[in-house]
Amino acid sequence: MKYLLYAGILGFSFWICSEVIEIYLGGYNSAVYYLTTLYHAFAGFGVWGLHKTQSDEKTNYLSLVGAAIVFIAYIGIAYFPIQVMNSGLTFAEFLDVIPAYKIPGALWFFGMIAFGISILKTRHFPAWTGVVFLLGTIMFTATPLLKWPVIVVNFTNIIFAATVIYLCIISLREHK
Repeated sequence: MKYLLYAGILGFSFWICSEVIEIYLGGYNSAVYYLTTLYHAFAGFGVWGLHKTQSDEKTNYLSLVGAAIVFIAYIGIAYFPIQVMNSGLTFAEFLDVIPAYKIPGALWFFGMIAFGISILKTRHFPAWTGVVFLLGTIMFTATPLLKWPVIVVNFTNIIFAATVIYLCIISLREHK
């Protein structure tokens, strides 16, 4: 299980780096796309490790469903940023051309909501982390839909990713 948590730390660290570069440069470049791809490749394993941690004592179906859906979604969108970069389109334009990628995005949303609720329900992790999961997921999804400035989602993503890294670290400490 510790390797799943290390993968989570690595994946969500890639996401923080991606967001920092995007803020600094005021937009996307190849580093942002590649770091986001690496984030997708590793992050699902971390969420799976967090599920295993909070489900050690008893079966937690909500956590299981949330983690499984998130894992599938991350695998489904792992190569998505590279495809967007190579297309020369924006994310929104690319989704208009290939709307099938909206499916893993929707799966990610529902999986993260389920996982955030499971954090609050099981009380294995601090309650504020479940709130960050829920608010981070909603903000990530709402920002482009409501046409808020991208900087809002950048900072939200950094806080969200740092929270997941925190959960992975405290989970590693529990299982030494």
